[in-house]
Amino acid sequence: MAKQKAETKANVAWQQIFDKYDILQHIQNEGVFSITADQIKPFYEPRLITKFDWSTSLPKLLKSNHLAILPTNRGTYSIAPFKAYKKLDVKIMKPTPMPLPDWIQTFDKFDITSEAVALNVAKATGMIDVIMNSPEEFPAVDTITGRIGSGDFNYNIAMRDNSIYNFTVKKAQVEIDAGFENIDSMAVIEAKSHIPDDFMIRQLYHPYRVYYDLGIDKPILPFYFTYADEVYNFYQYEFKDYNNYSSIQSVRQFSFIVDKTLNLNIDVVKEISAKSPMLPESNDFPYPQANTFPMVLDTIKYLDQPRDKYELAEQFSFNSRQSDYYANSVRFLGLATKEHGKYQLNELGRQVNALPNSNARNQLIIKQILSHITFKKAFDSYIRNFGEADDAYIEQVLGKYVPNISGSTIPRRVSTVKQWINWIFSVIV
Repeated sequence: MAKQKAETKANVAWQQIFDKYDILQHIQNEGVFSITADQIKPFYEPRLITKFDWSTSLPKLLKSNHLAILPTNRGTYSIAPFKAYKKLDVKIMKPTPMPLPDWIQTFDKFDITSEAVALNVAKATGMIDVIMNSPEEFPAVDTITGRIGSGDFNYNIAMRDNSIYNFTVKKAQVEIDAGFENIDSMAVIEAKSHIPDDFMIRQLYHPYRVYYDLGIDKPILPFYFTYADEVYNFYQYEFKDYNNYSSIQSVRQFSFIVDKTLNLNIDVVKEISAKSPMLPESNDFPYPQANTFPMVLDTIKYLDQPRDKYELAEQFSFNSRQSDYYANSVRFLGLATKEHGKYQLNELGRQVNALPNSNARNQLIIKQILSHITFKKAFDSYIRNFGEADDAYIEQVLGKYVPNISGSTIPRRVSTVKQWINWIFSVIV
């Protein structure tokens, strides 16, 4: 309930701020509204309602009016219809196994519960050198991390109507989760302990500009890093124009796992499908609406005790509607129940949760996925089509077997089915 109350208070505060300063009218007339921390403070603590790492975390008033808020300097912000976020295109891919040196014992004693520790593991196993293509004789070293001043710089940013706004930053605070340098390049990394739908581009662009403005003659490689379900994903980006916030483009994705190989035999999975009970889809809870299957798996560990959608949203730092999707997906897999608004693992869920990301655990999860008639039929169509999806067939299956589904809802659910089956193929050989 604390999360729900905080969301409500933040929404109320922004409504009061917008009313007092007639912000929507100012934006309509001038395009941008500048606001200070002192103006916000009478309504709410500024630092708590001015930083939104994901578009899903934006207050209702900003979201409904397609607005974003960006810092211009310490204590001053600009509100406008900026295109401030970038969708995180997650490719479900087989993670590359990386060995942890035998002499390192500390990581075995603790769960990895923070981005900082996950990055330490990534460095110790050589992941950082892989993504930076470090020569063996010149491994990457840690450089600038933490909070630093931005200095002064200008950049262009696209607005919702595709016009370009020239943005000025003066001595704003920049946070760098990790910085690395090898003989050929530098890397700046923004790290998260879950996989979001999108991210605030500023988290990569501001560190990138700080490095760029140092005048260093090496390429600067921006990475967005996520650690979820024991998988380390690095999403590499580039800015085609150093002076354009909106010129960000995806380059490639790297995926790693420590000290194990996910190589469940495909014949085992075919046998699971052949023995599927072909369970009918239920009206008791919604059909899955969670495209990022690793996040479904990551949700499992948070349901070891009863949690409502607001508590889950607080864990993942996204909105309660999204947390509801993921929790209901765990229910769909037959791993959790919902009572009095709270989700909790059942006996099978606790069994799965006790296992690491491994062939044994994944076999159990695949069995739960393919026990449903829609996923069994969709998976079998992949096998018939040599691993390729048949969208028209999956749409037909969903239309026939999922209660109360029609129209534009079907293609969205098809996307979820494909992502889940892609995950199956990512852990088998």
